[in-house]
Amino acid sequence: MSHAPDPPAAAVTPAAPTTTSPSVVRKTIAAACLGWLFSALDIVLLILFQRPVAESLGVDVQAVRVAIGVGLLGSALGGVAFSQLGDRHGRVRALGWCVLVYSIATAGMGLAPNVGTLMAMRFLSGVGTGGEWSLGFALIAEVSPRTGRGWIGGLVAGMFNLGTFMAIGLFQSGLGWRASLLLMALPALLVLWLRLRVPESPIWTALQEALEKGRVDAKLEAAMRRAPISRLFRGRLLRLTLKITLVFLLMNLAFYSFSTVFINYLQDDVAGGGLGLDARGQFPYQVALNLCSLVSVVFAGFASDRIGRRVSYTIFCLVGTAGSLWLYFLITGTAAGTVPGLLVLAFSIITSGYGINGVVGTLASEQFPTHVRSTGPGFCQNLGKGIGGMAGPPLAGVLVHSLGYAAVLALPGALTMVLAVLIWTLPHVGGREVRAIEE
Repeated sequence: MSHAPDPPAAAVTPAAPTTTSPSVVRKTIAAACLGWLFSALDIVLLILFQRPVAESLGVDVQAVRVAIGVGLLGSALGGVAFSQLGDRHGRVRALGWCVLVYSIATAGMGLAPNVGTLMAMRFLSGVGTGGEWSLGFALIAEVSPRTGRGWIGGLVAGMFNLGTFMAIGLFQSGLGWRASLLLMALPALLVLWLRLRVPESPIWTALQEALEKGRVDAKLEAAMRRAPISRLFRGRLLRLTLKITLVFLLMNLAFYSFSTVFINYLQDDVAGGGLGLDARGQFPYQVALNLCSLVSVVFAGFASDRIGRRVSYTIFCLVGTAGSLWLYFLITGTAAGTVPGLLVLAFSIITSGYGINGVVGTLASEQFPTHVRSTGPGFCQNLGKGIGGMAGPPLAGVLVHSLGYAAVLALPGALTMVLAVLIWTLPHVGGREVRAIEE
């Protein structure tokens, strides 16, 4: 497939080297992968344990759904803050701060005596997880080779599914929700390794050196001296920021509404329209869904290097839409309380559609110039996640009472169809060369 020319870069000095030693590349990839893995574990644990947490704290499960949304709101705020710190003070340094915050806060959730404390700790853990995504993908864009950037991005995104597997393991282990959350203090040790072993992005370092030596165009330098987030609301970047934010909003609205209702559908009793499965009965579904998601995320990233970011993204959107439509007919065509035939396959196809997560991180980081490569995707992803993710679980919970599980589980398919069209409004910049100084 032909590729459009790279967007012009306003470099007034030679571009920084785009090749990095294999050792540095491996360490950087490992840092991004581990950060995203533990971030996913933090997010998914509360989703899985929502009923045990509600029973332990003596509240309705809807209160825990709100806590999930509160964490996503914290993620939005944290993402905006930490992504700017990544552009100002370095990707690796800010990544370490993120890991430290969400590790301590999630462990604090395990000690929560009431739902108010749980929500406060969930908010803080969200603040920590918010910045990790954009910082990791900024590092990947600036360190990995151009020809394999999509595949590496898919690998990093796949860490969410590995983190989910770890969360499932804790859910099934019998440790209980408090002990499982307390274990999240351990990722804080990753910070020490980051500081000792992972070097800063060479592209970001070259930009700082150019600024210090006065080798940046005066107009561009003046823009860089302003708060990073303020640059997103000017000229071309404003339109880009609004479009990518909408992409993330719809993605997270679809994902979080589907994932929380899916868990409820498996757990809810027959009188409530669910299947009434215990933890052991839910296990095969959880494994099948996350395995399919892991494979699709990595494959989608790989495919984006071969057929283009937008084409790969569109194909996986349509896969998710087809799976949602099939699921609706499966559930409505089966007697209440009976497990529909091929249910695991239908859910697996829907989850395969979320392979779009293996494309969007790389796609977003390539859209923005170096001086806002962390802030731009971080703002868009976290604002979209904060709005879509916070609205998704409680909204889906309300709609289940009026529409039933079949309709609510199928609604995300309509959103992925919209995403398949929306992604084509973004510029084609896939696989472009990343330089230290760019407009």
